[in-house]
Amino acid sequence: MASDAPSESGAADRVVASRSDTSTVAALSPRVVTSETLLRGESQLAILHERTVYFLRRTRLGKLILTK
Repeated sequence: MASDAPSESGAADRVVASRSDTSTVAALSPRVVTSETLLRGESQLAILHERTVYFLRRTRLGKLILTK
């Protein structure tokens, strides 16, 4: 039996499907990069932003923390 409640993964699909101009959707949607791609198997990544170094770290529980 199908539920009327929106699913987490289906919500974005419905927004994209309801737009007739896909270039507008692309302009409004942020670029998506997986944490695995960023970290490349490491537990920490240094990010240089406006001459300040930030660290993106994966915790033992799989959470991400961004620190200065």
